[in-house]
Amino acid sequence: MHRIRRLASQEGYTLLECILQVMIFALFAQLFLLFFYWKGPIERQYTEHSATAWEMFAADFQAELTHLHSFEVYHNGEGVRFRTDRGLIAIEQRNHVIRKSIDGLGHVPFLTHVSSAQFSLQHPTLVVNVTMQDGTRKERNFTIGDYSQ
Repeated sequence: MHRIRRLASQEGYTLLECILQVMIFALFAQLFLLFFYWKGPIERQYTEHSATAWEMFAADFQAELTHLHSFEVYHNGEGVRFRTDRGLIAIEQRNHVIRKSIDGLGHVPFLTHVSSAQFSLQHPTLVVNVTMQDGTRKERNFTIGDYSQ
């Protein structure tokens, strides 16, 4: 019994154990740093998503405003209607989406996460003011194609 106690008291924290623990710590530290190195571009990508969605909306909306037969802003600027060769197109905000419908059928989302949208005609341009749900405000002028007033 005395011999077992003597062997147990001779064990201690060795240099080899210390080196092993330092190596494990260094490995976890590198993984921790890699995580933050990866996280930065991902966060920038998500914040730029809003700007990308706005630019896509602007490009699609401008493409719709060519070759018009008629054009009107209705409901005190809550939406626009215009007639093209494809039919009567309405673009308006419903819930948190700016959407497009053709002849009252279908509802194609143009821009999502919208808190409010205001359309105002200042011939020959259409001014669109949008407040997103995150509080950012966007404004864009769109050129309206030729039409008879």
